[in-house]
Amino acid sequence: SPNSCSLFTPILPLAHPIHRQTYAQWKYSMFVNTIFSRKRGRNLYLLPIGPFPETIINTEVARLRLWNFLKDFAAAFFLGLQVHILPEVPLDDIKCTKRVHKNTQQVQVLVGDIFPYLQKMCPPDGYSVIGVSWTDLYPSEDLNFVLGEASFVHHSAVISFGRFEPQLYKDGRKVRECGIETEDEKASMLVKLIKSLCHETCHLMGLSHCVFFQCLMNESSSMEQALQQPLFLCPVCLRKLQKICKFEIRERYGMLREMLLKCCESVECQYFVDSMKWLDQCLSFLDNDAERIS
Repeated sequence: SPNSCSLFTPILPLAHPIHRQTYAQWKYSMFVNTIFSRKRGRNLYLLPIGPFPETIINTEVARLRLWNFLKDFAAAFFLGLQVHILPEVPLDDIKCTKRVHKNTQQVQVLVGDIFPYLQKMCPPDGYSVIGVSWTDLYPSEDLNFVLGEASFVHHSAVISFGRFEPQLYKDGRKVRECGIETEDEKASMLVKLIKSLCHETCHLMGLSHCVFFQCLMNESSSMEQALQQPLFLCPVCLRKLQKICKFEIRERYGMLREMLLKCCESVECQYFVDSMKWLDQCLSFLDNDAERIS
């Protein structure tokens, strides 16, 4: 039987206090924010920003179209909030700065220009809107790319899962087309997509980067580092999310396990298998703890 100490790995040495966001600090900042902004709804909206390759449009995960799978996964992760999919909008409808990446010769979009548009697209009953794009994103002229970014001010975030992969490009030249990925590459795309979606959405709920434990909310400086981080929140970040979503932890873990099982049925991926094992340990700990209390 696992104990709580074995389920979460602390980051040592502990970061300087200026970089920490405790639950009390987060709660106070959210209280201050409610004074100066309108009350948010209980709905999350996903907004596809096209165009998308035909292979992505037809992608299915456990017999669910990709967008429906993302909707269901987000509904499990943010249990207590309702998740909806807005009609797809073309990138050309959004006034944003673009550039051509010097190595890949692919179009990139300045991520900060998208936030005002997303804010306008959020329905009145929405907590926030998250744009999902295939087009590559960049945060500033001096930086190469970004997988996703959130704006707490605009109550919106955007992620891109069309980030060029080494398998698509070699020495800056395209070596093959999208749509003939291997199973490993499809699994990697799915991991990256759901982790980026959940990470950036947590930022919209006021969660800063985590420095306490290995956690979904850890900061990453590379794609490799981002893919190695856990899919789940540490106890500190989980408590913040629970305050907003008002879920029961065991029920949430159970729903996430069901979603991961669907992932495992669709692609062979050790990351998903290991994540399910971790959830099983958590559920076992919660069950044993409940027995001791009763």
